[in-house]
Amino acid sequence: MRCLAATLAVLALGGAGLVAQGCGEDAGTAGGPATGNLQITYVPDQGVTPRVAVLACPGVNSEEAAACEQLESLSTAFDPLPADQVCTDIYGGPEQITLMGTWAGEAVDTTLTRTNGCESDRYESLAPVLLPLVGGPGGG
Repeated sequence: MRCLAATLAVLALGGAGLVAQGCGEDAGTAGGPATGNLQITYVPDQGVTPRVAVLACPGVNSEEAAACEQLESLSTAFDPLPADQVCTDIYGGPEQITLMGTWAGEAVDTTLTRTNGCESDRYESLAPVLLPLVGGPGGG
């Protein structure tokens, strides 16, 4: 029932991207496939309707499984930057990707931006995996 409600919520938001459901047993164990359930919201610019998708890992098809596998190696990019991190003050654009849900049993609630060099690095590390799922640049 929870999976159905999540799918309906994404569709109600106008998400035309991928909606993957991960109902059933959690396959995640140490050394096993990546597990998580992430809502991905992509906002290309202010005033533009966000694109939303849900990715449930380990995935139910080859595209989703590949995205889950790639995210497993990049999951440290979910972490916010340390407050004392020194970053270049180079603005990369208005794009934002928000991730909410769980990954490897941990809560994820982070927004990737391009507001400075460090934030742009986080954004650029995850964007090639996430944007195709929401039909963003480089995606469907």
